[in-house]
Amino acid sequence: MSTLAQDLSLLETRGLVRTTLEHEKPFLRFKHALTREATYNSMLQSRRAELHRAAAQTLTEMNPQPDLEMVLTIAEHWQRGSEDALALQTLLPHAQTLLFTGRSLSLTALLLRLQRENLPASLQCELDSALADAHAARGEYEPARTLYERVLPHADSNAQRARLLQSLGVATYHLGSYAEAIEFYRSSLALAQALDDTALQARSTGGLGLAYFSLGETDKAEEFLQQSRALSLQNGESIELATAEYNLALVQRAMGQYAQAIASAEHALRLEEQFDHSAAAARSLQLLGACYHSMGDLATAEEYYRRAIFGSRALGDAMATAIVQSNLAELFAQQQDVAQATEFYQQAIHYFRETKQEYALAYNLAGLAQIELLHYAINADAERLANARHAAQEAFEIANQIRSPEIQGIAYRVLAEIAGAQKDFEQAENFAAQSLELLKQVNSSLELERAYRVYGQLLSESADDEKRRIGAAFLAKAEKGVS
Repeated sequence: MSTLAQDLSLLETRGLVRTTLEHEKPFLRFKHALTREATYNSMLQSRRAELHRAAAQTLTEMNPQPDLEMVLTIAEHWQRGSEDALALQTLLPHAQTLLFTGRSLSLTALLLRLQRENLPASLQCELDSALADAHAARGEYEPARTLYERVLPHADSNAQRARLLQSLGVATYHLGSYAEAIEFYRSSLALAQALDDTALQARSTGGLGLAYFSLGETDKAEEFLQQSRALSLQNGESIELATAEYNLALVQRAMGQYAQAIASAEHALRLEEQFDHSAAAARSLQLLGACYHSMGDLATAEEYYRRAIFGSRALGDAMATAIVQSNLAELFAQQQDVAQATEFYQQAIHYFRETKQEYALAYNLAGLAQIELLHYAINADAERLANARHAAQEAFEIANQIRSPEIQGIAYRVLAEIAGAQKDFEQAENFAAQSLELLKQVNSSLELERAYRVYGQLLSESADDEKRRIGAAFLAKAEKGVS
C-alpha cells in the first residue's frame, strides 16, 4: 500500500501539484486552478464537508494562537464543513482586529455565508452584531443600522447595550439623522459613565461632537470633541485617542483651521499605524490630503490622496476608495484637468448611486456639474451646459430630500454659474444669493469662500455701481478667507 508521501510525489511528477516554500514551510498546491476546481467538484458534497471539518480541526490543533489569516482559513473550513457555529466562534474573538487591519471584505463574506437559522438564538445575536460591525467598517450604514436595531432588544448587559447604542449613533450619524444620532450617543454615554468605561465615553462624546457640528452647533461640538480627547488620554496611546484626534481634525479642517487639523490628523495617523489599524490609517491619509488641498498645496494633497486610495483599494474598502476618488476629482478640477476630473467623479458617482449614499452622491453630482461647465467654457459645447444643469439639478433635488443646506448651497452656486454662462444674470444673481444664505448656515469656510467668489464675480460685472461695489467686497472677502 502506497503512503501519502508517495501519492503526493506521484501527483507532483505528473504535474498536477507543486511544492512551494512559504513562511519557511513547504506548502503543496495544485499547479492549476482548473485542476483544483475539477478535483473539488468531483467529490460528493458530504465528503467535501467531512474533509473541511478535518482540516479545520487539524489547523486548530496546530495553531493554538492563530494569526489573522489562519483564523479566516479555519473559520472558512468550519463553514464549508457545515459547522456554522464553530466558524462563528472562531471568528468572534478576532472580529474587531480583522476589521482594524483591513480584512472587513473577507470577514463580511464569511459571515454572510453562515446560515443564521441554524444557529442558537445567542449566536444569532452575535452573528448580527459582528455582521453589523463589518458593514459599518465598509461604510454600509443602512444594513448596519438594521442589524444593530435587531440585536439591541436582546442585549443581556449594560455594557453590550452601551456598545450597541454607540454603534447605532455612528450608523445614524453617517445616514444624516443627526438628532437621532445624538439620542443614541447620549444613551450610550450615560451607560458608559455608570460602567466607568472611559474608552466608550470617549467614543460617545466624540460622536456627539460630530453630530452637533453637523447641526451647526459649533460651541457644543468643540466642547464634546475636547472632552473626547481628554477621556482618551486617560487610556494613554490608544485607538480611542486616534479616533478623538481624527474627529478633531475633521472639524478643524471644516472650520478652516488647517494647521491644527494637520497636527491632529498626523497624530491620529501615527497611532493608527502603530496599532496596525489599516482602515483608519487610510482614512487619516485622505483627511491630510483634504487639509493640504484646502490650503492650496495641490502636489502634497495629491500625494496623500494617492496613498489613501492605494491603501483603501488594498483593503477592498470601496466606500473609502470612492471618497478619495471624489477628492481627486475635485483636485484635478482645480487644475483644469477635465479628463481626469470627469473620470474620478463618474467612478465615485457610480458607487454612491449604487449604495444609496445620498449626501456623497449629491456632492459629487454638483462637482461633476462644475466639470461639465468647465468643458463648456473650453469648447462652447451646448450639450456640456445641458449636462451641467442636469447634474446640478439632481444634486439640488437630493439635497432637498435629505435636508442638507450645504449641498443645496453648493448646487445653487453651480446653477448660478450656469445661468451666468447663459447670460441670464437676474437668475444667476438670485441663485448666488440663495447659495450664500444657505452656506452661511453650515460650518464650511471653503464652500462659503466659493459662494462669495461666484456671487462677487457676478455682481462685479453688473452695470449697477452699488452692485459692483458689493461684488468687489465679496471678492475681497473670498480672497481673504472666510472664518
